[in-house]
Amino acid sequence: MKLTTLFAAAAILVPTLSHAEGDLSRANVIDLPMEMGTDDNGNMYFKPNHFDLVTGQAYALVITNIDEYKHELALNEVLEKIFIRKVEIETADGDLVAEIKGHINEVEVGPHQTVEWFFVPVQTGEDLEFTCEIEGHYDAGMFGTITIR
Repeated sequence: MKLTTLFAAAAILVPTLSHAEGDLSRANVIDLPMEMGTDDNGNMYFKPNHFDLVTGQAYALVITNIDEYKHELALNEVLEKIFIRKVEIETADGDLVAEIKGHINEVEVGPHQTVEWFFVPVQTGEDLEFTCEIEGHYDAGMFGTITIR
């Protein structure tokens, strides 16, 4: 077999390295700032308490706890509709503290801390609830919804 024929056969059999149009590792990430806290009347909240998202778009939910005590964010039924890329925790100076990958159900954010939760919606859904699972926080108003189109 000639050498040129061998190279031609190899080119057909070995796929080239290319990126699919939907390569989520190269997607532009959209930041979604979210504040969690307590107002002057003692009502607890997520602000905003609703997000409209699009399948296939990469998002970073930037969760900031402005309170003196911890809060949680549980995505509940949203988890069935998204691909979780990671959760990142950085210092105030931007130094990486932790990067957590894999299936994550909820994130607890300490007082005056910020956490970033990276994900990509992969299925549509309407008014999917997210909550704070700490006792009494849901009843005090810590819940919201996400719609994915």
